[in-house]
Amino acid sequence: MKAVQFDFSVARYAYTRIASRFNPREYYGPRSCVSLRDVPEPRLRGPEWLVLRSVFSGFCGSDLGAITLHDSPTTQPFTSFPFTFGHENASVVEEVGNSVSGVSVGQRVTIIPPLGCRVRGIETMCAPCRSGYNAICENFAEGNLSPGTNTGFCRDTGGGWSKYYLAHESQIVKIPESLTNEQACMIENLCSALYPVMRAMPEEGENVLVMGCGPIGLGVIASIRALGVKCHITAIEPAELNRCKAKEKGADEVIDPSSESIYERASKIAGGKIYKPILEKHILMGGFDRIFDCVGSTDTINLSFRLAGGGATMVLIGIQVTGKIDWTPVWMKGLRVIGNLGYGEVVYEGERTHCFNVAIDLILKGKIDMTDLITHRFSIEEYKRAVEVNTNKAKYGAIKTIFDLTDQ
Repeated sequence: MKAVQFDFSVARYAYTRIASRFNPREYYGPRSCVSLRDVPEPRLRGPEWLVLRSVFSGFCGSDLGAITLHDSPTTQPFTSFPFTFGHENASVVEEVGNSVSGVSVGQRVTIIPPLGCRVRGIETMCAPCRSGYNAICENFAEGNLSPGTNTGFCRDTGGGWSKYYLAHESQIVKIPESLTNEQACMIENLCSALYPVMRAMPEEGENVLVMGCGPIGLGVIASIRALGVKCHITAIEPAELNRCKAKEKGADEVIDPSSESIYERASKIAGGKIYKPILEKHILMGGFDRIFDCVGSTDTINLSFRLAGGGATMVLIGIQVTGKIDWTPVWMKGLRVIGNLGYGEVVYEGERTHCFNVAIDLILKGKIDMTDLITHRFSIEEYKRAVEVNTNKAKYGAIKTIFDLTDQ
């Protein structure tokens, strides 16, 4: 079967890092780490495993980060090569292990991607896994699987950018009949926004800032509104299409950083006074109560700190390149900074459940739907075109792109 894989080598990495400065297409050229390959169809790893057939698989910012070599080298010990991309999936059960119950061949499912302790066969689970937050498992390089934080970043599981891949029974989430495959494919993306919102729930009357309105930032706005929080939401986004979507999802104000002063607009919206240090950028004293940074670049993190009010909460969701962060506003303003990766269990309507179940419930109740963000669909054979579009989203009018494997 065909699969889009990433296979690291020092030579390919070094060449791509240099050559891509002159031609971005080198990120997916013949000497890059990414290629479309013929690989064997997967076999069950044991009685608790399933073989899934991919129907739709999303193209995530983390996939693009790997392809464009923007991931921090710190994550290298927790990835194994070659891996097949694809952790945002709508799939059909193709084969079921002997000890799997409650799931049958032909059922539509999605998966919770993290490869935590239970998936790895580790009996004495780490503290995060015991707490229900296996997205930050401490054993991603241990157990009976090769290193890998998620399906789609581990050589043993495969991923949705191929016809078939593997999943452990603990990862399986059955899809209600009334949900479309597009809705199922977007659940993982939605939960990457919904979970940090529920971890740092805005309070009534607060001024909330969402930095960046890609799929995650738009999901943050939509999640806050779906949960019924009566707060004022401001978004910062340069792309016109995304700004329009931010308003549709419930943002009260949307700032275009290319055409207006962020500090002046923020001061009017959230209050506070602007100061200009002699050798640094502006800083707002007084400002937003809660900030969700959904970009994760050096610039947006530094800007977020400078726009925060005293004692504000800052949630880091976006994953970008490493760089110099000025931490002065953090101690100067007494900020609370929360790092967030993925999703886990939450308390919802008085009961503890996984965030995926919350997302499905909100979709079924008609309170949230992210399928309108899907702007482009590609076949696996068109993966180079998909990379091109995702590296130039504004040019191509793209927000969320997916691979369609229905004809594979």
